[in-house]
Amino acid sequence: MSPSETPEAIRAENLVKTFGSVTALAGVSMRVARGETLGILGDNGAGKSTLIKILTGYHQPDSGQVYVDGKPVRLSSVDEARALGIECVYQDLALVNGLSIYHNMFLNREPLWGGPLRLLDHRTMRRRAAAALEEIGVQVPSVEVEVGQLSGGQRQAIAVARAVTSNARILLLDEPLAAMGAREARLIIDLIDRLRARGDIAIVMIAHNYAQTLEICDRVMLIQHGEVTFESRTATTSAEELLEIVRREYRAARAG
Repeated sequence: MSPSETPEAIRAENLVKTFGSVTALAGVSMRVARGETLGILGDNGAGKSTLIKILTGYHQPDSGQVYVDGKPVRLSSVDEARALGIECVYQDLALVNGLSIYHNMFLNREPLWGGPLRLLDHRTMRRRAAAALEEIGVQVPSVEVEVGQLSGGQRQAIAVARAVTSNARILLLDEPLAAMGAREARLIIDLIDRLRARGDIAIVMIAHNYAQTLEICDRVMLIQHGEVTFESRTATTSAEELLEIVRREYRAARAG
């Protein structure tokens, strides 16, 4: 079944967002189906982060509409977006280095053990964290290891796993491969492939590396100056084509 035939997970139509005299988004539209991965490319300041922040409820658009499962929604806060199954893994990962993997997996949503003191249920957290990591193929020495002792790729995997175990159905990844070597990047690429293969999660990935994005994603979208200037299935485009579009824009800017 092609992405156009699978159930729609999230759609945005004609999103506009300004900050004072600066137009961050000038009518951006996008659609992602269940089991599909969309790569969003663009230079710094192109509008990628603003789009993600609207989809997570951090910003509200000046105009335009967001749809989840085909229904119009108003994402007034991050909590409202999460209640609809939208989770974002940012570059800083929001992990606590001095805490264990299992503590980070359940940070701010820890299960409590019954009784008058309502203590943290460490046994349940360890068991559920280990099972969740095994289910999506993330290998770690032990869920009791402190996150600060992990490699960059392992830390990114833990942050993604935490989002997935929070019942995310729409997963937004902000530069998940930034500053990683080939081995670390392969760990995350393989993880994204496994999540896509499940067929129940839609993934939107912000990236700068064209080659990696084309390898990972089903479709790619290029944003320049707050507008979508190119969109294609990755099977029918190339890094060279994308680079040429960017070069043309730079040449036009210099000529102007």
